Amino acid sequence: MAVDQSETWFANIKRTYDEFQQESLEAIREQRTLFTKLVTDAQQYDNQRQNIANQALQNAVETANLTGKQAVRHGDIAIDRQWNLDEVSHLSAGSVVNIEAIAAAVAVAVAKVLQPQPSA
Repeated sequence: MAVDQSETWFANIKRTYDEFQQESLEAIREQRTLFTKLVTDAQQYDNQRQNIANQALQNAVETANLTGKQAVRHGDIAIDRQWNLDEVSHLSAGSVVNIEAIAAAVAVAVAKVLQPQPSA
């Protein structure tokens, strides 16, 4: 059984076509793999960036919260010093007025105001 020249020629053409098709498909597979990796890496980078942004926002909110709490404490201390006698500052200032004397004078003044007035 002899193979003629046209069959051989056709077989070579088919073989060449198949080889080029294989190379072409392999290149497409490699490009698809590379594209998938690039998209995955970009998504991971975006996720990391989003996590950092969320952390920064949480830190800013917590800092504002702590600052507000500290301001309230400072206000409480200031009000306390306005309404309560501060023995330490009087002693360190060398005040000659006795705290007990001031407290007694305030008590007398309050008692006078609270006493019932005689009817006329």
